[in-house]
Amino acid sequence: MKCKSCKKDLDGEQWKYCPHCGEEQAKKPIYSLGMQDVTDRMLSGIQRILMRKLFTTLAQAIRQSESANSDGSFRVKITSSKRPAAQATKQATVQAPDMTTANKRPVPKETIEPKADITKLPGKLKINIPLPGIGCMDDIDILKFENSCEIRAYTGDKLYFKIIQTPQNLNLYEKNLNNETLILEFGN
Repeated sequence: MKCKSCKKDLDGEQWKYCPHCGEEQAKKPIYSLGMQDVTDRMLSGIQRILMRKLFTTLAQAIRQSESANSDGSFRVKITSSKRPAAQATKQATVQAPDMTTANKRPVPKETIEPKADITKLPGKLKINIPLPGIGCMDDIDILKFENSCEIRAYTGDKLYFKIIQTPQNLNLYEKNLNNETLILEFGN
């Protein structure tokens, strides 16, 4: 006996599903199925239709948002059905990284998470990160998010990668590279 879908030999055994492609072999006519089987088939068809609609709507929303902001930023809208719509909506603008330089960099063979020396002061946060081999700020990408800061530093075939939790109310106001050590200062 051969599979109806992939045409591979089933070795004469009675398989409910093909061991090669997974296709159901002994499909029953719909009139011979029980009520539960009919309900399951109908629900799986409805599920496919809903998922297709969801992905189509999502793709349209992404295309619209890409064309809306020509400055490289994008908007994120988060809503919750547990509160009235006026209170549940929160919008944030996140600056996308400059991908023109990131795409020209070779893929690193090694990723290293450097140690960070963090000094907390009232209303300030100072972070020192040693980055051996990094010579200038052009080799460093710093992304500040709402509650964290992401640092990527490229040298040869190495990538230094670090994510640091930062208080929401502090902004990055100074960044320097001194003797292969990145110095970041956050404050009000």
